[in-house]
Amino acid sequence: MSHIKTRWHYLVPLFGLVIGGSALAQEPAGSNLKQKAVLDFNSCAKPHYPQDDMRAGHQGTVTLLFRVDGEGKVADSKVGKSSGFPSLDESARSALASCHFQPAIGPDGQPVSVWTPVQYVWSMK
Repeated sequence: MSHIKTRWHYLVPLFGLVIGGSALAQEPAGSNLKQKAVLDFNSCAKPHYPQDDMRAGHQGTVTLLFRVDGEGKVADSKVGKSSGFPSLDESARSALASCHFQPAIGPDGQPVSVWTPVQYVWSMK
């Protein structure tokens, strides 16, 4: 619909987010990292706003979890907290899973694999 304008909000890293779970418990503790994984915004394609969601006026914020390996590549991804609309969540997850990150650096100065939370805001403003 051409009369609806959308605005793409860049990703907001949620470095202070506390998320439980056995997969996350196996990662180096955030406080032990010399540097957290950082998203390279230039490597990301804008997620596609699904037409059905756009027509329905769906908006929301999804928290995604990306397992970033020692080379900065996304090795796995999942939805941490839904926007309330599964198609919005999946569109953001699939598009951003191809992004590149600056890898996290462990206490020994070497790159490490970590789960990194990222928030994506769907807005039609």
